[in-house]
Amino acid sequence: MEYLSLYLDFVKIKLKGMTEYPGAFWAESIAKMMGWAANLIIIYLMVFRFENVFGWSAYEVLMLYSINATSYSLAGFLMFDAFGMLSRHIQMGTFDEMLTKPMNPFLYLCFKGFSTGYIGNLFSTVTALIVCFVALNIPINFTNIFYLIFIIIGSSLIHSAMFMFVNIPVFWIVKADALLSLRWALDEFIRYPISIYDRWIQVMLTFVLPIAFINFYPVQHFLKKDDFLGFSPLLAHLTPVIGIVLFALGYIFFFLGVRNYKSTGS
Repeated sequence: MEYLSLYLDFVKIKLKGMTEYPGAFWAESIAKMMGWAANLIIIYLMVFRFENVFGWSAYEVLMLYSINATSYSLAGFLMFDAFGMLSRHIQMGTFDEMLTKPMNPFLYLCFKGFSTGYIGNLFSTVTALIVCFVALNIPINFTNIFYLIFIIIGSSLIHSAMFMFVNIPVFWIVKADALLSLRWALDEFIRYPISIYDRWIQVMLTFVLPIAFINFYPVQHFLKKDDFLGFSPLLAHLTPVIGIVLFALGYIFFFLGVRNYKSTGS
């Protein structure tokens, strides 16, 4: 409870800062919302033009993208700025501050790095998700809502772990631009059902870099599909487990980096 109270205090500080320049905040939020909405529309129109992608309809592909984007936005609130700025903290020596605070440096980094820039994203992606549920005649009942929240939390943990894995190497190499590019490239793979790719890519996205658990496998629970690529249908229910495991590994990786950290002395 103490950490939750502290986290809420950091959020309040961020929100107060936002009110200093409300015009800039809303302009940025609307621009991001329109950008995400444009991506959603482009994907829908492209799939609609070809009627389906390997048996996935336009709204089913749109639901893949919506779950991915919604969970990404939730992870981004806590992780994007925190770990996106990690390289700068190390270069400038400001990471020292986090090691001198009387609390877990991982939590301090995440709390201080809370970003308000995903409100517009979340609005557009959640709206698209609701549209998909209605268009695909998926019952909006307590069971499905509970399961959806369960899945999105797991997917958000996977995205959070991805933020960590591509940024924490800066403790050793200071700049990790190539890894950041890899992270965005991987995200492109799960915009569409991974059944469209070669077998080795399917295996990689399932067992090596398991980002297919963000949307491809769990969404099939709602769509009643059986596109599991020859793997077990149980994969549809493993997203929270994969998320917890990857997040825990990212947490351990962070403290390995901290042990390697060399202060600039500034």
